[in-house]
Amino acid sequence: MEKEFDSMKIYDTPQKNKVDFEPYNEGRVNMYSCGPTVYNTVHVGNLRSLVNFDVVGRSLRYLGYDVKRVVNFTDVGHMSSDADFGEDKIERQAERENLKASDIADKYIHHVVESFRKINVLNPDGSPIRENIDVKNISKSEWAELGWARATDYIPEMIELISLIEGNGHTYETDQALYFDISTFPEYFEFSGQKLEEKQVAVREDVKEDPNKRHPADFVLWMKRYGKYKNHMMHWNSPWGDGFPGWHIECSAMSWKLLGEQIDIHTGGSDLISLHHPNEIAQNMGAFGHHVVKYWLHNEFVFTSSGEKLSKSKSNALSLKEVEELDINLMALRWYYLSSSYRAPMRFSIESLKSSEKVYLSVVNRLKQLYNQKEGELSQEYLKHFKESISDNFNTPRILALLNKLVKSDLKPEDIVATAFEFDRVLGLDLKKAVLQKIENGDEVHSSEIKEEDIKRIIEEREKARKQKNWKESDELREELFKRGYRVSDREDGQYISKVH
Repeated sequence: MEKEFDSMKIYDTPQKNKVDFEPYNEGRVNMYSCGPTVYNTVHVGNLRSLVNFDVVGRSLRYLGYDVKRVVNFTDVGHMSSDADFGEDKIERQAERENLKASDIADKYIHHVVESFRKINVLNPDGSPIRENIDVKNISKSEWAELGWARATDYIPEMIELISLIEGNGHTYETDQALYFDISTFPEYFEFSGQKLEEKQVAVREDVKEDPNKRHPADFVLWMKRYGKYKNHMMHWNSPWGDGFPGWHIECSAMSWKLLGEQIDIHTGGSDLISLHHPNEIAQNMGAFGHHVVKYWLHNEFVFTSSGEKLSKSKSNALSLKEVEELDINLMALRWYYLSSSYRAPMRFSIESLKSSEKVYLSVVNRLKQLYNQKEGELSQEYLKHFKESISDNFNTPRILALLNKLVKSDLKPEDIVATAFEFDRVLGLDLKKAVLQKIENGDEVHSSEIKEEDIKRIIEEREKARKQKNWKESDELREELFKRGYRVSDREDGQYISKVH
């Protein structure tokens, strides 16, 4: 399949620059994305990565590439410190909830996939996510067809990969673990740009845990059920004893088995540059003797207005459910993410999210006004700029600006609508669905325009409850309005009401 552009630029982390994108095989892209560790709910901080790289996958497909993409679920071995000797995040949560580790993983895989669906993230294969998937009864091969990979499904492959690394002389064994010996890979620090002293500080606790660890940067390939891990819930037999895989080997094994030894794009958060991704590179070189990944893309994080990173551990990030409870359209959250380059840090506030909602809804309302069911033609001028923006390192802020310009243009209404919907194949903002829902639901009016006295009274009571942050009463009054045939939406300038048909 031919590409749309001779020159597509992407930012490659190790080269620290935008470079020409040239996949291993012309017209085909193998792409691997480090996915969530499934021990808790997702929030507005960690959802960003999935949305950003969903757009990358959509963009490559739109430009005509044959894309095979894989995203993993980590359900074993990811320690609380990201190093080797912390608490397993899954098992720690299992103890907190008094559940088996496998049940915790099932519970939160279901949650995160449902959250992805709500914010219009596609399966890695490009298909829409089905509602309420039965996580417990999806097989390894069924997950793989959709592009997902669950770590505990790939233990034999991890053991096989570790054996290749061991056979090539890159490991040593202690009573506690089998380690990758970084002295056998002199280029180890090139990717992160870290110095040995920095690595020594980062893993001091690991050295204390295992005095036979030779080098501070050596990392676990296989952890034995020994010492603090003698009662680890999840464990498997291996040539190195009963135990469980190190976190880093998981991605190398799953990407290898599902994508092979040539991966064009590997994505992840910028926090993975210092440890996880250098370890993946070392493992790949140790097993195959050559680099596997051609380009590395990393997204930046979302921070509070005061500059603190949003995270579960700090309890400073809204969950998707909490965004819904604020009655903010979830596509506004997606718009918010796309309003910045994936490489730029973002400052989050409810006010900034509401501002995104306002812009998103203004576009939807404008498209609703223009929608006339006539079949429009795509504007070639706007499409040219659209494709140029995609090809400039997936420049979503420029695309959103172009979309805003498009809906205010003097093109034929049907051409504007058709072109906007074409943009949405990449943006994933559900524009057509939102427009048709607005048409079906009728025009919204501000609550001040409501004449019926009993409805007006309920609206006023609900406004009072919201000002007092009595969310329970606010929700009850919303339900009462719905029973009476009205749907209510909250905006910066008050409540808007539409008839339920």
